[in-house]
Amino acid sequence: MDSTALLGLAGIGGTVVVAGIGVVGTLGSARATASGQAALEEQKARRQVYAACATAVLGRRDTAVGLLDRFRDDDFSVAAAQARLDELEELRGVVAGAVGAVVVEGPYGVAHCAESAALHVEVLAARLRDWVSAVAAGRDREELVASQMRYAREDQGLMELAVDRLGAECRRVLHPDERDSPARPALWRRLLPRA
Repeated sequence: MDSTALLGLAGIGGTVVVAGIGVVGTLGSARATASGQAALEEQKARRQVYAACATAVLGRRDTAVGLLDRFRDDDFSVAAAQARLDELEELRGVVAGAVGAVVVEGPYGVAHCAESAALHVEVLAARLRDWVSAVAAGRDREELVASQMRYAREDQGLMELAVDRLGAECRRVLHPDERDSPARPALWRRLLPRA
């Protein structure tokens, strides 16, 4: 073989090597893009599931707190309290579905916080359910509030902590680079009775 043929073969070999490197680079880039796109889609799905759960839990929490506050009103009405309780009960299924979606989506920390928040809202809701039944059956509302409000406020404080933890855990998963947010005033400390 003469030098011209060898030089031509070396050129073709170099072209093949460079083309192979280009193909490998293109495949690697495509894989990285696909991986990045999949991660973006997963975060988008989590954001939607977490937002739906937080919205449902917050809605039920607000309804429970509204009913609790209604017991202290001078113009308390059993019919109005029952209507608010019915609304609270309707939201139970919404919360259960939203928490179930978070349990499936994960991760475990967020799922645990969602279950805990829903449970603490339910604890207060159960207390309120008992109160509405007791007052409807003839128990004196003022005496009930005087003897039981402390326990309801404890339930409310624990519920607020659980709801705050849910929000914090969702943010931690969705925004892992975010630093701690400013401290929120400790609502539960104001609600708990002082010894």
